[in-house]
Parts: sequence; structure tokens; C-alpha cells
Amino acid sequence: MIDSRGADPAVRLNQRTRRGVLAWIGLGVLAVCVLEFLGARLLIVQGFDWVDPVMLIPVPLVMAIGLGIVGTVTEWTITDNQLRRRGWLSRPGREPSAVGELGPQLEIVHETRSTWRIRPYGPAMYVARGQAASLVGAMGRAGVRVVDWRGDWERRHRLLDRLGLLIGLAGGVGLLVTVAQGPLRAVGFAAYCMFWGALMLGFAIDYLPWRMRRNPAQVG
Repeated sequence: MIDSRGADPAVRLNQRTRRGVLAWIGLGVLAVCVLEFLGARLLIVQGFDWVDPVMLIPVPLVMAIGLGIVGTVTEWTITDNQLRRRGWLSRPGREPSAVGELGPQLEIVHETRSTWRIRPYGPAMYVARGQAASLVGAMGRAGVRVVDWRGDWERRHRLLDRLGLLIGLAGGVGLLVTVAQGPLRAVGFAAYCMFWGALMLGFAIDYLPWRMRRNPAQVG
């Protein structure tokens, strides 16, 4: 779509908004609190009855970890055949900095669920799966060759892809809960092995596209 001035409209990915920053901070704090609770539970099982889960990790440290997670997010802007970026913890009002010019001399490859890499040189871009279509469209308009072999595999094996994600998440959560219960007795050890196997199966399915990938020279 072209605006009235004949230039492509700017496409922003991982756009930094107040709600988005707060959501990422909340997710980071929630993850730390879950780990804190499980750690406190494990210490209590080991006989440390005085452990207070609230005091196990100081609140300032929890907030620092949440902000650190936010700092890993980058906002990408594609406009006028140029790629720009801005960190979520950059100064408010700061304009995105230029990364480089886009054009037919480059290609962008979909490598993992949320990772795209610009070749032959350029940064890795971490983009939510729901924004993949916007990324592909903007890169196509800029003349960049799009190699979406990972997305093609996901679309052909949609059920297997989602199943692998769910199995991996279930295995990871199950491992944390099992370990927090204390010494691994017969039933606990069996559950530990089952969840560990589920986690490894989830990883195996997630990397299955790499093993099924065709020769890169045949990927169009």
C-alpha cells in the first residue's frame, strides 16, 4: 500500500508501547516469582522451615530482572527501504537508529520460531509470530529476497509444530514442580524422567525442520 506521497508507509515490529513494556515487565516478574516460590518450597522440604518465599529474592532484584528482560526487546522499523532499530529501554522520544539499506543485494531467512536473519550481513531479528506477515510484506516491498523455509514447514505441519511447543512447555513446568517437591523417591523419579523426556521431545520437534530442510540451493 502506497501513501499519497508515493512512499511506502513505515512498518514497525515489536513496537514499543507503554502497555507492551509493562506486559514484559510483568511476565519477567511473574517468572521470577514462580522460581522464587519453587526455590522456597524446595528449601522448606529440606528442613529450612524459616524460609519466607517473599524475602527469598528482594523486590528490587525482581524489578531489575524484569527490566533486564525488557531490555532484550528491540523495536524494528522498515521505511524508505531502510532498516532502523530502537531498544525498549532507550531514552523516551529517541528516534530509531539506522541499521542499513535494504534491497535485492540482501535476503532474510526465517531460522527459528521467532528469529529472522539478514544475509549476507546484518542482525538477527526476533519478531513475534503474529507479525511475520508484516515483516515479509515490508521486506518484499524493499526488494529483499525472503526465504521462509521455517514458516513453510510450520504451515505444512501445523499440528506437529503446536504439539511440540505444548509438550516442551509441559515438560519444563513439570520438571520445576517435581524438583520442588524434594528428594526424588520412586514415584518422583519416574515423574522426573517423564517430564525430562517430554522436554527433550519438545526440543526435538522444534528443531525437526532443520533436519527435514532441503538443500539451501533448492529453497526458493
